[in-house]
Amino acid sequence: MKTHELAKSLRLLASLLEISDNIPLEEVTVTAISGSKLNSSQMAVSLTTLVELSRVDKQQWLAFIKELGFPIEVSPRDGSRNVLGKLLSYLETNKDARDKLKTKAASKGSEASPELMKALSSLMKGSA
Repeated sequence: MKTHELAKSLRLLASLLEISDNIPLEEVTVTAISGSKLNSSQMAVSLTTLVELSRVDKQQWLAFIKELGFPIEVSPRDGSRNVLGKLLSYLETNKDARDKLKTKAASKGSEASPELMKALSSLMKGSA
């Protein structure tokens, strides 16, 4: 991610926070979509996060998957969004992987982009 992309994302996040309820920052969460009903602002934040994740390049996804030790097979023909889809499918069906991701997101020693870790972690809050 480059500085201009981050600036654009931060402006979008600020807009989303302004249109949502005015609550203390520590109470802000993005809940999992499956099995729960989200209001429009929660859906917008989740969708915005997914859009940003779709912009991560394939090599960064591969490094991230390798760092976490997930057994996800990626072919040379797969694009960045294909890799993201495979990762999301894997996480959806594997609770241990979700727990590992949450633990990794909470630790400071991750080699992956902090933005990437926070984005995936925020999408997974509340998921079991």
